[in-house]
Amino acid sequence: MWEKFLYILFLMLLLLGSVKFTRIMMKRFKLNRWIIGFSAFLVLIIPNIIFDEIHPAIWYGLSIIFAVLCIMFFEITRTMLEKDEYKGLVKYDMKRK
Repeated sequence: MWEKFLYILFLMLLLLGSVKFTRIMMKRFKLNRWIIGFSAFLVLIIPNIIFDEIHPAIWYGLSIIFAVLCIMFFEITRTMLEKDEYKGLVKYDMKRK
């Protein structure tokens, strides 16, 4: 029971922490979302190709980095849609009509 609660809590903190981290990084640097999105998969693929066996603790760490990079990609895209820097399929509007 507690394991499930802690797992859900960890995932929520990972999501919120990644969003906060992305906002801080966007204030300091001009981030290219495609480089971040492409490198997210490489974080898991390259160590898997190079090493036959990876210790579970290292694999969990790589999975967390992968999750943070994926969240960064989508958060940057969302921010670009809000600022009309990127034309999406749906017009993002905060006001209700």
